[in-house]
Formats: sequence, C-alpha cells, structure tokens
Amino acid sequence: MLTRSPFERFSWHSDIFDCQSTDIARFYLQLEEEVQRLGLSARTLGKAGSHPVTLYQSPAQKAQAPNLLISSGFHGEEAAGPWGMLHFLSGIDASLFERVNLSLLPLVNPTGFSRGHRFNLQGQNPNRGYALEGGRPASNDDTSDEGKLLLEHARLLQAASRDGILTCHEDVLEERTYVYSFEPSQLPGQFSLRLRDALGHYFPLAMEGEIDGLAVKDGVIFNHFDTSFESFLVRSGARFGMCSETPGKQVFDQRVLANSAVMAEFLALLAPEVS
Repeated sequence: MLTRSPFERFSWHSDIFDCQSTDIARFYLQLEEEVQRLGLSARTLGKAGSHPVTLYQSPAQKAQAPNLLISSGFHGEEAAGPWGMLHFLSGIDASLFERVNLSLLPLVNPTGFSRGHRFNLQGQNPNRGYALEGGRPASNDDTSDEGKLLLEHARLLQAASRDGILTCHEDVLEERTYVYSFEPSQLPGQFSLRLRDALGHYFPLAMEGEIDGLAVKDGVIFNHFDTSFESFLVRSGARFGMCSETPGKQVFDQRVLANSAVMAEFLALLAPEVS
C-alpha cells in the first residue's frame, strides 16, 4: 500500500487565480475580499504558527434554517480544497443566507499549506486525534495543535454542523475521485451519491478495491468512523457527513472546480431553494 509523505512538497500553478497553490498571502487576500462582500462574521479560534485559524459564519443566523459546516485545508498538500472554497464563495451572493446558516473553516493547516506539505510545521496530522470520552470531546496523543484549537471550540462547531458537515480533502496518490460518507442508514443514499456524482463529473470514480486499507465501492467508503474531524462531528450529532477526495494527480484547476462543485451540491441537497 502506498503511503503519503508528511513533508514531501507539492505546488501547482492555478490559471484561475494566477498564482501558485502555496501562495498563502494571495489566498488570504482573496478570502478577505469575499468575506467582506458577503458580510460574513469572523471568529478567530486561535493561531497556527503566525496564521489565524478562523471560523466564518453567515450573518443573522436563523433558528429554522439548517446549520451546515464546510471545512478544508487540513492537509497542506491538498490545496484545491481551500482554493475551491474561494471559487465557491465567488459564485454566491448573500441571498443564500436566507435559507442556511453556513459556517466555513477555509484553512485549518496554514503552515502546511504555505509549504505544500501534508503535516503542520510541528510534524503533526491536523486531521487526527478528535476523540470522544464519555460523550465529551477529548484530545489524545494524535491531536495536533490545530486539533486542540478546534476541540476547544467543539460546542460551537457541533452546533454549526448540526445538519451536515462537508470537509474537502485530496489524495495525491490518486487519479480517481472518491468520498467518505456518513448517513444514518445501512447503505449510501441520495446524500452520498449526489455528492460523489458532483465529483464524478470531473474525474473517473474509484469504483472497486481498497484505498488506505478500506473497501471502496462505486466511489464511496461508507460509514467508516475514526478520529478524523468529520467523523468526530458525525459521532457528536451531525445528521450527515462527507469527506470528499479529489485526485492529486489530475490538473489542479479541475480539482479546484470539482471542490467548488461539491460544496454547491452539498448546499443544494441539504439547504435547497424553495420554489
């Protein structure tokens, strides 16, 4: 089984954004432009190195609207997730917030992102170590500095993801796309299949076999629980969960568009427009 190097560096040029995928200054500049345009509120959860880890939320949260959380940038070499979020934000307007309470974690691991490598600057994996002990959030030996920040704000993040969590990852070893999905059912349903198909519009699906020792069928690894962030939130009560995986061996801008598309489909499915 192939393994991912925690410190191998990856960088791709984006024609969409006219920069390298590791250009964190450009990323934060364009993110701030979208935050201001959409009137998002910002809450800094803490710092990773010199960079803030910030949660953005739609204004004027509505009691009857679904609470949905989209996150990306847990692994630094998986850059199309954060850039895909920027592309997604550029295509929406504030009218979206009439039907959804949207929360965003655009870049959890900025020290890895700026260097193009998987782990953070301390050599920790920011997507492991989200534990529950006696139903309460807890850290363990695998919890990164970023993970500790998120766990300190677990109640906030649990509320933000009450109706669904989408976290956007990439697999630099793959030419195919696939998803980890969580539903309260025995088999993948509409949620799993529609988000999988949003990615399948851009890339071939990993149809059968194993990825990281787990069985994948028709592009889906279903209801696999571990100590990842998305698994933690589903175990904490989120109704639906998804970890999307775009293939790092494909063209970078196609991966950006695919991440943007899966975010849009996530909202279309769990916070549909009312005609």
